[in-house]
Amino acid sequence: MSDIILRIGFLGAGCINFGRWNVSWDHASRLERLGGFKVIGIVDPDTVKAKQVLQTRLASQNGSFYTECRIMADLAELIAQRPDAVFIGVPPVARGSLQYNKDLELQCVRAGIHVFVEKPMSVLPLDDFRLYAAAMQKAVEESNVVLSVGYMFRYHAAVRKMKELMKEHGGKVMAFNARYYYAYTEMTNKYWYNADLSGGPVIEQATHFFDLARYIVGDVDLSSIHTLMLEEDDRSGAGHIGHVPLGAEEDIPPRKRIPRVTISHWRFENAGVGTMMHSIALPGTRYEANIDVQLDGLKLSLIEPYQESCILRMRSMENGKRDVDKDFTFEGSDSYSTELETFLQAVRKNDQSLIKSSYADAAKTYELTWAVRLNGERNFRT
Repeated sequence: MSDIILRIGFLGAGCINFGRWNVSWDHASRLERLGGFKVIGIVDPDTVKAKQVLQTRLASQNGSFYTECRIMADLAELIAQRPDAVFIGVPPVARGSLQYNKDLELQCVRAGIHVFVEKPMSVLPLDDFRLYAAAMQKAVEESNVVLSVGYMFRYHAAVRKMKELMKEHGGKVMAFNARYYYAYTEMTNKYWYNADLSGGPVIEQATHFFDLARYIVGDVDLSSIHTLMLEEDDRSGAGHIGHVPLGAEEDIPPRKRIPRVTISHWRFENAGVGTMMHSIALPGTRYEANIDVQLDGLKLSLIEPYQESCILRMRSMENGKRDVDKDFTFEGSDSYSTELETFLQAVRKNDQSLIKSSYADAAKTYELTWAVRLNGERNFRT
């Protein structure tokens, strides 16, 4: 079935689907390396930008994937062409809602089209999102389509190895500790700095590590969450950052500016405790991200999973070596590519079970991140 040529469409001509800065980390570039598809449409209300994207792709060495592609201003045009699958990469403020023409995923699923949608799933408050999630789940079941949410770390070779080692070791997780430090000084996209548009750093960025907390350890007792945030206007003055790119925050009201630091802790439903710290204080462009997991007699550290030089470091009682760290490396592993390849395989087989992040499961991560954010906002001091 791998020889089936899929007819696909893209919703959004921006960086998630097509990249920026001449860096090929986007969905289209990875799909081009995988092959086995034809792009029949790019949907974006900014048709001028979409046409520029298409021309660039047609002129590239992979232009053959786009010879049948049309630029469309509205999703209905793409649905009428009956694609096999769509990749939804528009900002979350423009989707994940029952509001008119923001129900993009729902329209596709009801039309029997397989869907890959990026995180976060929405920016709606929880009560409103639950209504949308229920409608989505019902439509997925009735239409029998494959739907995957973009939590790529679930496909990371280091995460797979971590889960294998934990299973071999046995016992329950005692502690999960994650740190996600955002490099902000050259990030000029105002979307990141406005919590109304992005959902804030916990919902938009750190969601990957909250999702890994659930995937590696298990569900969180939401009633146990306690969160503190350092906001821009904290009375201590510690929330001031002096290197925000010009124009990034000037017209954003203080209460809509993203927290400078978020730290949260909780209990798992069937394990020990967890913590997460997110900050936006790093200079430059390179993030820092690490996860530690501790069991009785076993410590696993996932070091820089965003980097090709990612390391999984283990300390255990293996062979009586009490204080020796063992490093696992994963050169050539690309979790984004593995995620997309798995989605294409699932579409060809019409097999949702291959997907590691279903809509229903991802909705639990969305609920967790909102619970963390809301608790932090309640505890905010001025």
